[in-house]
Amino acid sequence: MLKIDIMHMDDTKAELFMLIGWVFAVMIIAVVILYPYNDYQFTGLGISDGVNLYSCRYSEPSPMGIVDYGVTSYGNIYNLSTNSIKASITDEGMLTNISGNYNASIQLNSNVLLSYGNLSQTYFLQNVILIDSITNSIAFIDNVWNSSGINSSMNQKLIVGNGTVAPSTKNESYYFYEDTNQTGDNITLRNNQQIYLMTNSSINANGSPEIIFSYNDGYGWKEYDKVVFNRLKNVSNASMLISGFNYTPGYNFYDAGIIIGGPGAGSNTTMINGSLLLSIDYWNGNNFQAFQDAYNYGCDTEEGINNAVVNPKFGGNGLPFANITSGKDVYLGNLWSINSSSIGLLYINSSIRNLDISIYRNNSYINQSFSNGIGELTLLSGSYIIKGYENSNEIYYKNYTVSKGIKNYLNIS
Repeated sequence: MLKIDIMHMDDTKAELFMLIGWVFAVMIIAVVILYPYNDYQFTGLGISDGVNLYSCRYSEPSPMGIVDYGVTSYGNIYNLSTNSIKASITDEGMLTNISGNYNASIQLNSNVLLSYGNLSQTYFLQNVILIDSITNSIAFIDNVWNSSGINSSMNQKLIVGNGTVAPSTKNESYYFYEDTNQTGDNITLRNNQQIYLMTNSSINANGSPEIIFSYNDGYGWKEYDKVVFNRLKNVSNASMLISGFNYTPGYNFYDAGIIIGGPGAGSNTTMINGSLLLSIDYWNGNNFQAFQDAYNYGCDTEEGINNAVVNPKFGGNGLPFANITSGKDVYLGNLWSINSSSIGLLYINSSIRNLDISIYRNNSYINQSFSNGIGELTLLSGSYIIKGYENSNEIYYKNYTVSKGIKNYLNIS
């Protein structure tokens, strides 16, 4: 006959429940410490039904800046497709150092998906500023990497541009070009001078995809390289894709962002002092719009930086930026999100086809032209004055409140 000690079993069960309770308590404390929350930023765990944002890195050194992975801070996933991405960079006395090398790279990175028939290819695009943080001299470089499979290389016969295909340190070949022929190259930046990078993708008259790398450093927009995949014909899609649903065939992320890292070849630099101000916008079909979900670190590029703290910053006009300063105890996580930050979306719809909008906040303003009478902006929540113009004549005036966490609809007739 089996004899059971009921009293001993109850004690064991109580000890087991107590142990489980302590384990959960430690897990909760760890999450709170590692992933702090405040009104402007929420560090999600990066776990979704699609990609895992923390599968590449948990800490610095890391590419640091603004990156959209197609994943919200709550783990919801989405797709975003665009043919143009633009970034602004303002150097506010930044100083970096890697063993006496004061160079750093500022990279506008994206992934283009090329579709033809039932087949597709993916390429990683890099539009890069190489900056000497001592002299503030700059140069412009672009790279194209084949992400159509693990360890895929670039075929010299496939791609035509100003550059060439060269071997990398990973025994992979990639397309490379350093611009030396445009006005504005190798200039010395003034203190707090704002410069821009832009990457465009399209399909040319021959049905081949082409990528255009451009910059504006005070001399107007300069197209410094046009890369054509001349062997591909009858391409149906050549859009840059942001997606949290899956990885590229090369097991990278379908992401896009503007980041700072080491000067090249997978190097890591260190932020010594000063700051760097970054912003990024994508063409939504009607106007350029800031990402509504952004993280402060990158994954696809290998160059990184130590001692760099990234915080969200909102301009007087309500547009979001990333402010990078030197500091320790850096966390990698969500920078801002429509789910959890003090931002909202402003969607404007008008029967006026050629509508110009001015949005005022705190003596600052945004000017936007909506050629189809439709536009959307990502803004800090709060009160704004919105004016509408047709043929330079003011036709609309309204005090308007952008509520956080939602899409705000405004009809102008």
